[in-house]
Amino acid sequence: MKKDLVLGGLVLLSLWLISGIQAVKRFQDVRFHGKQSNDQGHHSQIRGWSPDRNTWDEQLYPAWKAGDARWENCWRGGKVEALLTSDSPALIGSNITFAVTLRFPRCQKENDDGDIIYDRKCRNDSFSYQDQYVYNWTKWVDDCNEGNCTFLNKFPDGRPFPHHPDWRRRNFVYIFQTLDQFYSLTGRSSAVLSINTTNITAGTQMMEVSVYRRDHRRHYPVAKASAMYIVTEQIPLYVNISQKNDRNSSDKIFIKDSPITFDVKLHDPSHYLAKAAVSFNWTFGDGSGSFVSNNPLSSHTYTLLGNFSLNLTVKAAIPGPCKPVTPTTFIPTTYTSSTTTAPVTSNSTGNSTDLPFTETAFVTTEGSNVTTAPTTETTTHIQTTPAAGCFIDRYGYYKANIRIVDGIVEVNIVEMTNVSPSEAQKSSIDFVVACQGSIPTDACTIISDSTCTIPQNEVCDEVVTTDECLVTLRRAFTGPGTYCVNITLGDDASLALASTLVSVSEAVGTPVPVKEILIYLGLVAVIIVAVGVLLSKKCKGYNCNGKLYQDITNEGLNVTYNQIKLSLLKNDEHHPLLKNKAGVI
Repeated sequence: MKKDLVLGGLVLLSLWLISGIQAVKRFQDVRFHGKQSNDQGHHSQIRGWSPDRNTWDEQLYPAWKAGDARWENCWRGGKVEALLTSDSPALIGSNITFAVTLRFPRCQKENDDGDIIYDRKCRNDSFSYQDQYVYNWTKWVDDCNEGNCTFLNKFPDGRPFPHHPDWRRRNFVYIFQTLDQFYSLTGRSSAVLSINTTNITAGTQMMEVSVYRRDHRRHYPVAKASAMYIVTEQIPLYVNISQKNDRNSSDKIFIKDSPITFDVKLHDPSHYLAKAAVSFNWTFGDGSGSFVSNNPLSSHTYTLLGNFSLNLTVKAAIPGPCKPVTPTTFIPTTYTSSTTTAPVTSNSTGNSTDLPFTETAFVTTEGSNVTTAPTTETTTHIQTTPAAGCFIDRYGYYKANIRIVDGIVEVNIVEMTNVSPSEAQKSSIDFVVACQGSIPTDACTIISDSTCTIPQNEVCDEVVTTDECLVTLRRAFTGPGTYCVNITLGDDASLALASTLVSVSEAVGTPVPVKEILIYLGLVAVIIVAVGVLLSKKCKGYNCNGKLYQDITNEGLNVTYNQIKLSLLKNDEHHPLLKNKAGVI
């Protein structure tokens, strides 16, 4: 009987111990998305981070899974969203930076003291602001200074909060987790964290962040977020390809006999490659060979039509620490004096190592008979000073297929001619445009103000296919003034531009209609008759000389006729537009 009681007690004790062990939560147990599939195996230690096997104080930091109903009431007035971003991808050895930004419910914001208040300028008809504060942490801190402090200023693993000058405003706790490790910090409504990727395995990884708000006796979760990030052994880069007169660079179709510009952009936000020696090795695929430069900007002109495959290899020699030299034991030799040597070694990582002259230490073991036998020694090379000139070589690659076609290489305005008033109802000018390259299919003209900044009119027309690239465009102007004229000729692959300034005066292109001329002559005739009648009456009363009346009448008719003649026969060849020549602005 006693034996059964003892066994029963042991069983109960074992169950109690097991339940106690299971009740202890660890950081790995509170991950929002659970254990990642790529978290299997051991991960190298990230500097400053702690393993997620550490215990988690759930009494101080309640941990809720996704879908828990308590998330609905964890924040006053709505839900808080956490936006997690990074400057990924990151080259191994560089730093990667994560940024968390909290987005509060509508009409809530953080003030300068770090408290959350209601925005009075925000209209919210469904809610009345009974209090200015959503969370007034400043008042709690003031109470703490009076001796009523109930804050527990420590992280889930028991470590105390670090002291910051603005600790009063740091009312949120951010807990980052990745690669079976965690890092905790305090902050305001946003936080930034940078980590070095030297010990991070290359590939796609996940970062999770849990955000807690401070409270009196415990801290409550308000939001969680996660984001993927990439660590790579190859230099992240992209290439911007551009060409003058190219219509659409994204289609990878470019023009023959026109330089193409290749601008290489290395993604290095942490400036890890700032002190590296970077070279760019281009192969353009047209048989021109390889082109090596240390300038990320280069150009190449294709003189043949067709499809080409271009390749770029970027090499960066990054200054770094040298691997320790493996001690090498030599066959015993006779030694008479000290020496120095300049070893050149290589390490298993593929990093190039160029060691300068370094002093070498010797360990000497004398023979048994020093009087008759020469001194023998076992020599071990030991590097006693750090060697300079060691580099870590990293590479980046880019490939693209492009197509080279004929296109419009150049456009020039070769002639401008005023249009006769009898041929146009508005002030118009004929522009003769010549181009080099392929025949255009469309022509567009944009007429702007004299500063070429405010467009006033745009006209586009199809161009009739001809054997030569020579187009005449008639364009009308609304009135006198100085105008900026941009003419573009284009086809499926290219678009070329020519610009010029033109000056339009009031006299150009303002012909007087025949109807208005007849009305004007009729009015003149009526006036002449009226004047004649008046003069006739006066002559009867005063016996005027008939010759005088005739002279006055003839003189009036002659003056009127000359005015009409000048207005109708005015010569346009003196207009300054005909003296202007095409120019490129």
